[in-house]
Amino acid sequence: MNPQRQKHSLCELLTLVFVILIGSSIRFHALGQDMRFHPDEALFATFARTAAVQGDWLLHGALDKPPLTLYISAAAMRLFGVTTLDDGVLTLEIHAGEFAARVPHVFASILLIACVYAIGKAVYRRQSSARYTAALLVSLSPMAIAFSATIFTDNFLLFFVTLSVWMACWKRWAWAGMWLMAGFWCKQQALLYVPIIVGICWIESNKNKQALINPIIRIIIPVFAGIIMLFLWDGLRGQATSLWDLAVANNQPGRLELIYELQTRIELWARYAGYLIGPGLITTVLGITVIGAFILAWWKQLEGNPKAFNILWIIFISVYVSVHLVAINLYDRYLLLILVPVILLSAHAIEILRVYARRIRNVQVIGWALIMGYMIVTLPTSWEAGDGKLIIGGDQGRHQGIDELGQFLDQQRLGAIIYDPWLSWELGYYIGTWSDKRRVYYPSPELMIRDAIVERDPAPRYFVVPNWENPEPWLSALSSASFSIREVYSEFSFLVYELVPN
Repeated sequence: MNPQRQKHSLCELLTLVFVILIGSSIRFHALGQDMRFHPDEALFATFARTAAVQGDWLLHGALDKPPLTLYISAAAMRLFGVTTLDDGVLTLEIHAGEFAARVPHVFASILLIACVYAIGKAVYRRQSSARYTAALLVSLSPMAIAFSATIFTDNFLLFFVTLSVWMACWKRWAWAGMWLMAGFWCKQQALLYVPIIVGICWIESNKNKQALINPIIRIIIPVFAGIIMLFLWDGLRGQATSLWDLAVANNQPGRLELIYELQTRIELWARYAGYLIGPGLITTVLGITVIGAFILAWWKQLEGNPKAFNILWIIFISVYVSVHLVAINLYDRYLLLILVPVILLSAHAIEILRVYARRIRNVQVIGWALIMGYMIVTLPTSWEAGDGKLIIGGDQGRHQGIDELGQFLDQQRLGAIIYDPWLSWELGYYIGTWSDKRRVYYPSPELMIRDAIVERDPAPRYFVVPNWENPEPWLSALSSASFSIREVYSEFSFLVYELVPN
């Protein structure tokens, strides 16, 4: 190899390693936080634990997500968390389960940095700095960091669809289909990336319809095979309600938001989106920069401007955001699917400005100043994201202490009855792997009292209350039904009352 080229390749590698190390250090910092599971994480962790400890790999129960992410968490639990009791029974300590389940998600978030770099290298061939900028943006993205040490299915969904985009950019069509199928096995929303993959096929085939057929076929085959396999898997579970029906029911599609609801949803979406690539101000400035840079590139006819890819990213982002005017849940993690297109557009916009500045001033320091300024301003917010202190990400400390609550309840007498109107998924995980307690859910005080007064089991009864809920209607109903109520636990954000029928 030419010595000059070899030196350039080494510099390129070292730069990428440096960027990945920055992102890795913050993500490992996030992994080290003493943070309890978000309710949805607790649900996924419980399914994964059931597979890892009890061998239920068909994940029986009310599951609305495909199983791949849960299998990955279960495998990590088996490797890093599951232990064997003296009688040979497998068990999993709750904190070991938290850590083990999060480990693969952290590494997926780190590998995402390299994937975005590779996509930038494929797309922005003539703007070599854009690939490094893209890697740096995802490395420091508060949105990516906030979800890196969580076990939401969106983490691996994002990783796999990004791998699919990478393979498509390098014309590895079958692999693009395989990774898209893997994303679908994490979460059904992977199919939203089909237009991006098809768009890349169209671009790479030089917009030749005949040349488009073969790539599309090679992509479709593994995708359809994956969909059929998932239907078969769901059928083998033998559940009364399929994961497809539950997914539709839980996301409430089917109507446009009423006008009076739109403002609230847009404001919430904007608050979350402010953390895509930095603190809110930086994300806003970069958004304006993207618009200004592309107008500049069109006006000055700058060479090497990959318009087709940029148009593809813009159309996807616009349609994706618009679709969320439909009455589906607006979770912060849903923005992860537009993270990579937003980063690629931003990186290219910065590169356009850098090239134009060098053309008119013949200096390179402006580009470096922009990057260094971005790092200085964004690093504190990125670190806060790792601390779980932003409005996005996992539980953000709301259920801190639920592990001790679970331990207290698990220490009560065999067969104790626990009335639990509010903490079902979280308490289900934190009460332990082999709990012998009976947790009962009622949606209203009237229904709970109806059954409680005819319950003849002499086992002790407990009523669990988080401090953000109002227990008065429940306690009043219990008093009216002649139950004696005594507070027996008050720690962190949780109360436990012992109920004694008179």
